[in-house]
Amino acid sequence: MLLILKDVYKGSNASFETIMRTKGEKTVNLKVTALPININEKITGAYFIAQDITKQIEMQNKVRFLAYHDELTGLLNRRGIYRRVENYIQSKTLAAAILIDIDMFKDINDHLGHMAGDIFLQQVAYRLHQVIETKGLIGRMGGDEFLICMTATQDKWEVIEILQEIQTAMKEPFKIQESTKEITLSIGVSYFPEDGEDFNTLIKHADMAMYKAKKHGRNNFIEYSSAFEEEKLNQITMLQELKLAINQEQFHLNFQPKHSSNDNKIVGIETLVRWQHPSKGIISPVKFIPLAEQNGLIIPISNWIIQEACRIYSQWIQSYHVSFHLSINVSPAHFLDNGFIDFLLKQVEKYHIPTSMIDIEITENLAIENTELTRKKINILKKKGFQISMDDFGTGYTSLTYLSQFNLDRIKIDRSFIMELPDNRNNGAIVESLISVAKNLDMIVTAEGVETEAQLKILNKWGCDEIQGYFFSKPLPAEELIEYWNKQVKDDC
Repeated sequence: MLLILKDVYKGSNASFETIMRTKGEKTVNLKVTALPININEKITGAYFIAQDITKQIEMQNKVRFLAYHDELTGLLNRRGIYRRVENYIQSKTLAAAILIDIDMFKDINDHLGHMAGDIFLQQVAYRLHQVIETKGLIGRMGGDEFLICMTATQDKWEVIEILQEIQTAMKEPFKIQESTKEITLSIGVSYFPEDGEDFNTLIKHADMAMYKAKKHGRNNFIEYSSAFEEEKLNQITMLQELKLAINQEQFHLNFQPKHSSNDNKIVGIETLVRWQHPSKGIISPVKFIPLAEQNGLIIPISNWIIQEACRIYSQWIQSYHVSFHLSINVSPAHFLDNGFIDFLLKQVEKYHIPTSMIDIEITENLAIENTELTRKKINILKKKGFQISMDDFGTGYTSLTYLSQFNLDRIKIDRSFIMELPDNRNNGAIVESLISVAKNLDMIVTAEGVETEAQLKILNKWGCDEIQGYFFSKPLPAEELIEYWNKQVKDDC
C-alpha cells in the first residue's frame, strides 16, 4: 500500500485488488484505482475509486476450476487427471490406472431421464471417493466412464483389494428420485510401468482390458495383458478380410431345426451364418459378428442374411410345402437402423412369404438398453404379422417383469442354463421359473443347447414348448436341412 501511495504522490495513477468484509461479514473482492489530486501543480491528496469485482473473480475461479474438473461431479476431468498423473509418473509413484464403465447406464437415462442419470453419476462419484480417499486420483473421463489412478499402493494385490472394495460399494442399490437401481461395473486395469510408461499408453491398455471385461459378461475386472495387442492386430487383419468377404459374398447359411417337445416334429428353423474364408476355411460367427458390429459392417451382412434366407425359404415353400417358421437373428445395430423394417418387408414381399412365417430373434440386451425404441419397433413388426423372439434369455440383466413390457411370441432360454440339467438344481429352478412365467404371459418357450434325453425329459415335464440342440440335429446346410424335413414327413406318413 505504501508503494502505491508513493506512486500516486509522484503523480502517477495506481490500481490494486484487495478483499474486504462488509458489516454483514460478507467478503467482497474490490479493484481499487488511486488517482492523484493535483492543485496548482502540487499533489495534495488522492482519490480512491473502488469497484466490486466479486462476481468477476468467482467467474474466473469457476473457469479455472472447470478447465481441470468435471462440472457435474467435481472430479478431475481428462485434462486435470492427465496433468496430475504426469507428475506421479515422473516421480515413479504411480501404481495403476483403473478404467471403470457402468454397465447398462443407458437404461437409467432411458427410464428415468437424463436429470436422474446426472444424479446417479454424482452418487457413483461419491462412493468412489469414499473408497479411494487419499489412495489415488479419481477422474471422470466423460459419459459413464471413470478413471482411478492409484498412487498409494505397494503391489498388485492392494490394487485388487481396492477393486473388490469398489465392487462391494456399488452393490448397495442407488436411490434416484423415487426409484432404486442396482448396477454393475466393467473394469480394466493397467500397471505402471510394465503396461505403459506414459498416461496415454496406460489409458489405452486399461481401456482394452475394460473392453475384455464387457465382452466376458460384464460385472468383473480384467488386468491388461500384452496378448491383447496381438489380438488387436489380428482383429485389424480380420476386419480388412471381412470387408472383402462382404464384397465377394463369402458367406453361406446353415439352418438348425427347432422341434416340438410334444411330438418331436420340426416347428421352426434358426438361420445361422458362416464365413467361408478362401484360405482359413469356415470362420465362426462368434469371431466375426462382434467385429462387424463394432465397425459398422453388421448391416450389410444382416441384409445379405435376410435376403438369402428368404430366397431359400421361398423355394422350400413352393417346392416342399414346408410348414415350419423361419427364424432370423437380428443384431441390435440392425434392428435399431431406420431402414431395417422397410428392407425386411421388401424381402418377404419379393419372395411371397407370409409374415406370420417369419420369426425375428432379438437379443435380451437390446430390449434393456433401448427399451422405448425396441418396444416401438416390436409393435410395428407385430402389426405386420411377424413373430418376435427374445434370444439367449437369461444371459443379460433382464428381470422377469421386463417380459411383460414387450409383445413377444417366445423366449429362448440360453444353453448355459440347459447344459447342466437335470443335475444342476440352481439352473433347474431358474429354467422352471422362466417357463412358468412365460406360460402365464402366453409366450412360447424354446430351450437351446439340448443334447441329452434326460434334458429333453425334464424340459418336457416343465412344459417347455420347443427344443433346439444336437440331441435332434446340428446346424445343417440348406440341402441337408430339407432332406431332414422330407425324411420326417415320410416317417409321419
